[in-house]
Amino acid sequence: MSLGPMSSGRRHIALEGVYNIRDLGGYATAQGTQTAWRRFLRADSPHALTEDGQARLQAEGLATVIDLRTEAEITETPNPFARRAGVAYAHRPLFAALAPGKLAETADGACPLLGFYQSALDDRHEALHDIMTLIAGAGEGAVMFHCTAGKDRTGLVAALLLGLAEVSPDDIVADYALTEGLIADLVAGFLETARQRGGDVTAYARLLAAPAATMRDTLGHLETRYGSVPHYLTHIGVAPGDISALSDRLHDTSVPSATVRKSG
Repeated sequence: MSLGPMSSGRRHIALEGVYNIRDLGGYATAQGTQTAWRRFLRADSPHALTEDGQARLQAEGLATVIDLRTEAEITETPNPFARRAGVAYAHRPLFAALAPGKLAETADGACPLLGFYQSALDDRHEALHDIMTLIAGAGEGAVMFHCTAGKDRTGLVAALLLGLAEVSPDDIVADYALTEGLIADLVAGFLETARQRGGDVTAYARLLAAPAATMRDTLGHLETRYGSVPHYLTHIGVAPGDISALSDRLHDTSVPSATVRKSG
């Protein structure tokens, strides 16, 4: 049974134990082509993915898994691909630690994510350099990168990849916003845990949203401060050869833009 969006018309890969695995293929690019299918998968944590689900992803070409979570997150929910034969696993945390409660305190009734994303772009150069360089050097097969919900850290890496491919800002924003509808059950579980622990559920819920305006403003920040995604990658020290390797991996020159399916 194929999982592929090429046969189903959908980029979401539905598997037991995960909520938010999606293919970055099929987006129209400024070159008149589309981003290639089965090159990049963005995902939530696969810690509860079944053996069958792991095997099915490998059958679809999964060869590299990059875990963006913190050491504490990995300790609590270990990654099954870290010990799976045939898959290259790497831990590249975008942040050494996360303090969502502290972040929520700064929200003042609004979504605090924009400042979080901007600070990641501005302050986590070394981490993002390492992540993008690792992706550029990955072997053949699909690369899956993920965090916990597949929204924030994963969303930033996905935005950089799609931006490098010259996918339109509207499609990058739409790709980010798709997360909210897919992780409703996951969010409900997070909020219930917070409620049981006496946390501020209202503030935490704002952190778990994926408002389109947040990614749109993040892209605006990147353009204003750095000019473009290629310029940003150069600024953080990604080698020209690695930028070219990423671009080549992203593009599918075999499909003209007239056949490209837009976001969704």
